[in-house]
Amino acid sequence: MSADHFTKTAAMEAERRAASDSSMPASRLERIKKIRETEEKNSIRDDLLVQVEPRDILDYGVIPELAGRIPVVVTLDSLTQEDLVVIANNKERGVISQLKELLSLNDCELEFTPDALQSVAELAFCKKTGARALKSIVETTLLDAMFEIPGSDITHVEVSSETVLDKRPPTYTRTVTVTEQTP
Repeated sequence: MSADHFTKTAAMEAERRAASDSSMPASRLERIKKIRETEEKNSIRDDLLVQVEPRDILDYGVIPELAGRIPVVVTLDSLTQEDLVVIANNKERGVISQLKELLSLNDCELEFTPDALQSVAELAFCKKTGARALKSIVETTLLDAMFEIPGSDITHVEVSSETVLDKRPPTYTRTVTVTEQTP
């Protein structure tokens, strides 16, 4: 593959990211407004979905043969920001604990401040893609760190809300190497 191909691919990726970022509200106040609107819409939708009956599925257009094979109609409530924080920080399968384990292979400790966790949940909630957004947000936030840590003297990475929201680099703690001089 030519260098031109990689340049075009990188440009297309940058345009795609810019387009997806432009749909995200810029300021915290705009995000809070969008979150409240989304929570209200989710609440109304959840209240309506609880009332769905098998007859409604037929009226929606599902053929009776298929609707008859669905023994129970179940609805799920929408995820809240608190749910997203719990999912992201889950000890066994959470994206943050997975990255902590990955970085521990390089003798590096990863720490997310409570504000950073809340900011990740806010952004994921604004994207309206549920828990799937958590991984992309956290990995995008730590992308540079993931390349810097292997083979370096970084022992601790702290991610703050500024790192998540303002795209600032995380705070690194490095080991101090002392060299002995022979007399």
